[in-house]
Amino acid sequence: MAETALIKTLNGHSDGVLSLAFSPCGKFLVSAGEDNAIKLWSVPDGIEIKAIPAHQGDIKAVAFDADGDLFASGSFDKSVKIWRTADCSAVAEALKHEGPVNCLAFSADGKALYSGSDDATIKVFSSPDCSLKGTLTPGMGDIKALAVSPKGALAAGGVQLQFLSPAGELLKANDEYLYGVRSLAFSPDGSLLAVGTGMEKRLEIWDAAKLELAGSVKDSDWINCVTFTPDGKKVVTGGSAVKVWDAATGACLRTFEGHDDEIYCVDVSPDGRFAASASNDKTIKLWSL
Repeated sequence: MAETALIKTLNGHSDGVLSLAFSPCGKFLVSAGEDNAIKLWSVPDGIEIKAIPAHQGDIKAVAFDADGDLFASGSFDKSVKIWRTADCSAVAEALKHEGPVNCLAFSADGKALYSGSDDATIKVFSSPDCSLKGTLTPGMGDIKALAVSPKGALAAGGVQLQFLSPAGELLKANDEYLYGVRSLAFSPDGSLLAVGTGMEKRLEIWDAAKLELAGSVKDSDWINCVTFTPDGKKVVTGGSAVKVWDAATGACLRTFEGHDDEIYCVDVSPDGRFAASASNDKTIKLWSL
């Protein structure tokens, strides 16, 4: 049953919002999308602090580093950029991909930034200078999703789900998908991996230590995006609605409706109080958890 838990609707983007992320301190939210702009918001009042024309194409991914002083963006224009949170000033830029950049993830210590692209590679950059440290080639075509475990392991998604060592060695591959993997998220302790399968309407939970499927839930809605709550006990997803799931049992605990179009990204604040959702309806919504 749908609940009314809406705190605020953030308006300001002129086109679909593709990505967002809470800062580690929980005071800020960064968003980006098809208007090629990045916006920094205060939480929970939803006041727009800064807006910058950041790329020459859709911005498909944003991510904060471990201490929140920096955030990164990746775009259809093939570039990866690092920005200073305090004033949204540009710190560094890399043009190393040959295709659109779809996903980003910082290492736990914030010293490495991973980017996945339609050029079938994962680039590893140093932070904050964005110099190229290495290139991983999973061999599965377009890289649509990335996640980095606190323990250093990688998960990559596209037509397959792959578990990789920090050096890029293949540990496990699963290709039992009709449409591929749309989103990935490790639990805060790195023990679980949530997998969103988009049009397949399935949420998977993997045991990251055993590299085994621990649970799978078929939904009536697309599962475009996934993230864990800070305690690792729940998974939040987005499709046409925001849903909260029990990570252990697969039970749907709450449903938040209110967007007028598809939801592309969800995140949960570090204190677990709020969820944020980004949609093709040009809005961001803040929900009370």
